[in-house]
Amino acid sequence: MTKDSPPDTSPEPLPSTPPAGDAPPSSDTVETLAPSASPGPPEVPHIQRLRIAFNVATQLFLGLVLYGLVNYLASRHFKQWDNTYEKRFTLAPTTVEFLKKVTVPVRITVLAVRGNETEKDLNALLQQYKETMKGKLEVKVIDTLRDTSAWETFKVQQGLRTKTNFDRNGVLVQAEMPGASAATAATGGAQRWITEAALYDIDPKTLTAQAFKGESLLNSAILGVTTTEKPKLGIVAGLGVPRRLPDGTSAFDRVRDICLLQNIEFEPYSIMLKDEKLDAEALIWIAPEEGTEREIAILKNYLETPGHSLCVMLNPEHDTPLLDKFLSEYGIVPQADRIMNSTKGTGGVIKNFLVENARFLDGTPLSSGIVSSSVTLTGQTKSLKIQTGTEKQRAENIDVKPVLSASSDFWGEKDFGAYDPTPDGDDNKGPLYVIAAAERGAARDPRVQMKSSRLIVFSNSSFADPDAMSKTKYDFLIRSINWMMHRDVVAPNDSTTDKAKHKFAIQIQPGQWQRIFWTTAIILPLTALMTGLMVWSSRRS
Repeated sequence: MTKDSPPDTSPEPLPSTPPAGDAPPSSDTVETLAPSASPGPPEVPHIQRLRIAFNVATQLFLGLVLYGLVNYLASRHFKQWDNTYEKRFTLAPTTVEFLKKVTVPVRITVLAVRGNETEKDLNALLQQYKETMKGKLEVKVIDTLRDTSAWETFKVQQGLRTKTNFDRNGVLVQAEMPGASAATAATGGAQRWITEAALYDIDPKTLTAQAFKGESLLNSAILGVTTTEKPKLGIVAGLGVPRRLPDGTSAFDRVRDICLLQNIEFEPYSIMLKDEKLDAEALIWIAPEEGTEREIAILKNYLETPGHSLCVMLNPEHDTPLLDKFLSEYGIVPQADRIMNSTKGTGGVIKNFLVENARFLDGTPLSSGIVSSSVTLTGQTKSLKIQTGTEKQRAENIDVKPVLSASSDFWGEKDFGAYDPTPDGDDNKGPLYVIAAAERGAARDPRVQMKSSRLIVFSNSSFADPDAMSKTKYDFLIRSINWMMHRDVVAPNDSTTDKAKHKFAIQIQPGQWQRIFWTTAIILPLTALMTGLMVWSSRRS
């Protein structure tokens, strides 16, 4: 290039090979490259249809095996959680203990309208009985409204055998005892009939069911048809008819009802005529009017025979020095007072003999399950003094325990006939015992089974008055009678087994029931099925 020549501004030729680095190749180079196919998806190995069928069959087989195994284990290891308010799917522990000792097969026939409250309550209860009795219970339900043919056949068959009227709903409990007489076997074995009305505790004011009593009544019926043992309870009535309580009512009917439920024979006794040959396991003397020395001697000889028991319900209005002396020998001393309190009003001092909030004490099987429960005692009540460590108690192994005590608001007034009684130094202060129990000849070691003599003393004869009966009183009377009969395991039929009713309710209209049915039985299952099909389809594609 000469000095006068203009500078060469033309671009330099591109190199024939791409430079090192990230520079893209030239168009000439691209044209000279051999065309190559774009990379596709990796080839999937072919799976034979036979292998797919085998995998599906294996999965179905394993699923069936797992399903059967779960059902097998569930049928032999039953577990249920009861979250209902009234615990309708839970039996009392004492009921479970009693049912496990039943060895005779039992047959229960339920006569009820399918779907009503009685059928629902019995169905839930009998399911628990079947689980507990392990194949020893057979249950049959007859719908008396729809299964008319079965009901009529049942009435004819059972009516000819038992002469029982089955024109109303209820529960028939039957069992065939081994070694039963031919007459008993001809009537289908031992049986108990429970009416539908008896299954519920009805409020007399509102005429609504307050509690379902099926468990207690079934326990009593099963006890009655599965055991031939029927101990006898005697009522000591003195001469003539059984004495009535001071207010004109009688406790004999209440005691008789309890004996019937407990499969106990009930018989009024006239102690003057029975002499020393008292064949009852236990005696109850309600509101005694003083006995003679001969009668007291008979009672003492009876009580000190191993296995016998005595219950005395004192009437404070009756003066009974001989009987009081007899009871004092065992450490239970009746006091010459009245448990009372008083308040001052506009008209002067008001005397109150109504003992409220008397509470059961711990330390005795009589109060098991009702400790600290309170009762109200009507009429007049005297206090009981407990003596321990006497020579007779040490020599004959007599153990005395208080059972029921009045509250601290009361005192034992000795001058209870005065117009203006007030507590003073001569009166009896607390604790004021109302019920006491004594046991003679009991073994020190609970593992040793010995027949002891048992004594219960009430300082108020109105305790068993039906007009003032409460559930707690009723429960205690049942415990007292069974304790006197030396029954360690017995069919529980007190209020502790009752299932409360009508605490609250949710009203569901027929249209709402229809929506619930379509939602739970149609929509939700179809939704689950469609979801599964969509997942399966997406995986197949």
